[in-house]
Amino acid sequence: MKKLIYVFVLLAFVACKTKPEEEVTPCGKKDISYLADIKPIISRNCAACHHEYLVYDSLNAACVNGTFSRRVIYLHDMPPAGMDSCDARTLRRWYYNGHTPY
Repeated sequence: MKKLIYVFVLLAFVACKTKPEEEVTPCGKKDISYLADIKPIISRNCAACHHEYLVYDSLNAACVNGTFSRRVIYLHDMPPAGMDSCDARTLRRWYYNGHTPY
């Protein structure tokens, strides 16, 4: 009986201490790509008014000059209708990781 309790406690301890090897975003992806992740978010949430952001260079320019970060990342007033929380987290992570094209 003692051995069974010992095994159970040991398994519970190991299960609680086990960490994933790589950090993932809250939305489940580790690496975020402009083409695979960001462009679809822009298409769903922004392109009706900001179709130029579908081209990476235009969105990058808005990131560099502060327009994108001010309105989307800090003020959260764009898009006016709001955005899915997973999309918002993905955009923030991409922006803070250097808003790269790949």
